[in-house]
Amino acid sequence: MKLKKIIAAVAAAAVAVSTMAINAFAAEEYTAKLGFADTAWTFQDWEANTTVTGDGQYTIESTLVAGAADFGVFVIDIEGMFAGSPEATAVLDKIEVDGAELSFDASKIVYGDVEEKGNYRIEIFNTYGTTKDNPGVNQATPITTDLKVTFTVSGLGGAAEDAAPAETAEAPAVEATTDAPATGNAPVAVMVSVMAVAGAAAIAAKKRK
Repeated sequence: MKLKKIIAAVAAAAVAVSTMAINAFAAEEYTAKLGFADTAWTFQDWEANTTVTGDGQYTIESTLVAGAADFGVFVIDIEGMFAGSPEATAVLDKIEVDGAELSFDASKIVYGDVEEKGNYRIEIFNTYGTTKDNPGVNQATPITTDLKVTFTVSGLGGAAEDAAPAETAEAPAVEATTDAPATGNAPVAVMVSVMAVAGAAAIAAKKRK
């Protein structure tokens, strides 16, 4: 019976270590929302969104803005990402209007906590912001059917749920060490030690029989 209890403890410790390891490398999740209004404030969309689950490329699409004659406010806000993950960034990749790609000057797109609310903003055009006098896109672009915005998030860790795994070079061999990893995950090292001790005890108990 003692041997069974020891084996059960080892198994439980293994599950705990696996769970802790997953949590340690899990990325934060954030909601990225479109903010759009034409200059007349007739056509608007402040709700089209996607969930940012990690590093990768994302697209937000809206049909509510169909009929807009121009851009008055055109931004993407990743809610809470600037405050929660200050090392993370996002970059505008592509704008599509009615299925056709719209050119833009990447150097004039504004990024960061523009409104100082802890959100990470991609400001494409804003008649109330700095891009009004220095636009990176043709603000007088009409929308007939739909609008799509594609952007890439980096620095969160993890990966976008639908993103293809990136190809990487084979990692070099690392010499084994008994030192705890310097990642702030001391509990993981402790659990590994517990598993080793429990395993040794199980073997010793079996030999005594």
